[in-house]
Amino acid sequence: MKFLLSCISTNHSTLKKHWSDTGQDTACPLTVLGSLQKPKEDLGGQLCLIDDQAGVLNTMPLPMAAGLAPSEHGLFVTTFSAIHEADLALQTLHQDVITSPLFNALHSISRTRAGYLVASTGLDLVIELNANGDILWSWWATDHGFTHTPTGEYRQLDKQADHRAMKYGTLQQTTHVNSVAELPDGRVLATLFHQGSVIAIDRDTGNWQTLLEGLDHPHSIRVLDEEHFTVADTVNGHALLARFNATSTRAQVEETIDATTNWLQDASYNGAHDAWLLVDGKQSQIQIRGGRSGKQMQAQIGVDPEWRLYEAYALS
Repeated sequence: MKFLLSCISTNHSTLKKHWSDTGQDTACPLTVLGSLQKPKEDLGGQLCLIDDQAGVLNTMPLPMAAGLAPSEHGLFVTTFSAIHEADLALQTLHQDVITSPLFNALHSISRTRAGYLVASTGLDLVIELNANGDILWSWWATDHGFTHTPTGEYRQLDKQADHRAMKYGTLQQTTHVNSVAELPDGRVLATLFHQGSVIAIDRDTGNWQTLLEGLDHPHSIRVLDEEHFTVADTVNGHALLARFNATSTRAQVEETIDATTNWLQDASYNGAHDAWLLVDGKQSQIQIRGGRSGKQMQAQIGVDPEWRLYEAYALS
């Protein structure tokens, strides 16, 4: 299997020093709750093309590369304040193809019927936009009950300001919403890092309901079909396959895959390959597990421990 991998940093040791200097635990590639400020040093970042048999085939420098989604000419990639476009062989990169004053610490990006959903994590904001950058829909967590940070501070944001150059620490955010995806019925799924939950948001009202809770700082929500989605239960190191329907108020976990890590950054099931891609952020490795149950270990690919891994995208 070939896949693309984003690395949000290529200077992992710099991050570890930042956490140590601010009194944070460095057992995981992120602290459990985060810090009040971001590091000021250059963290690097890149995209990688990897073959599970041949290893790393190509790399492309891109600071703070994070979310990945298919685009018309290849792949959209989010960074801190913009969306870029790369070809699948990582030969060419078009920078800043989409940007907005409301982009801050972008994390995931995913396709919708109308365009793309983006998690503007630094602002506790979900945005849907088209390929031209026009905003089609938005949801501010602070407008829908998530008003206070984990330290109890009330958060108020200037929605008219340009936030692209601002740095908000994880503890300054009320949800740290980090991944979003559209359900077949039009609702929007979102992972809330601080709340440890997956919620479904009604587009018309902005009202939300909890589908899964009790997760440990989740990431990586993906919709498989009309009844299933996957999510990474990050600190527990579990990839979850959950079932839902339009009338249910809760989702039911059908499969739990133990990735044997305490920081599962990304987890996705690819039906074409009948395999899971599991991104172990602590041990800087990617696992490929066969079948929906993920019981068959097909490959373990280790990379440079200075690479802080974020997301993997399987190529057909």
